[in-house]
Amino acid sequence: MSDEILEAWRVNNRMNFLLLDAIPAKALEARYSPRTRSVASQFAHVHNNRVYHLEKRGPNGIGSLESFPRGAQPGKRELRAALKASEKAIADMFDVSGKTGKIRGWKDAPTTYLGYFIAHEAHHRALALVALRLSGTKLPKDVTYGIWYWRDKKAEK
Repeated sequence: MSDEILEAWRVNNRMNFLLLDAIPAKALEARYSPRTRSVASQFAHVHNNRVYHLEKRGPNGIGSLESFPRGAQPGKRELRAALKASEKAIADMFDVSGKTGKIRGWKDAPTTYLGYFIAHEAHHRALALVALRLSGTKLPKDVTYGIWYWRDKKAEK
C-alpha cells in the first residue's frame, strides 16, 4: 500500500510544480478578489498546511520546516524550496504509515489522509488558476489542464 500512496502523493506534487513553474513571477501577486489570498499566498498556504499537519502528528516529522508568516508573499524560489521540503516530510510520514497502517492522530486509514491533502491542494491550485485567469495571465493548456499531462517530463522536476 505504501508505494501506491507515495506515488499518488508524488503525482499531486508534480501538479503543484507544473503550475508554479508556469506562472510568471509578476503574476504571483494576482488575486481573484481584493481581500483574498494572492497566487503566491495560495502556494504558501499549501506549505503552511503541511507544516501544521506535521506538527500535529508529532515532532519527529517536522524537522527544520517552518511556516511562512501570515501575509507573506514569497517568490517562486522560496515557494519551490518550501514545497519541496514539505513534500518530502509528508512523503516520509506516508512511508512510515505504509509500514504501520496508521497515521498518528488520524482516526481513519492513511489513504483518507492522502485524499484530504490532494483535495485541499487541488482546491488551492484552482483558486490560483481563477486568480490568474481574472488577471489576464494566460498559461499553456498542458498546465491549465495539467491533470491530463501529469506524466509530462516538464512536470517531473
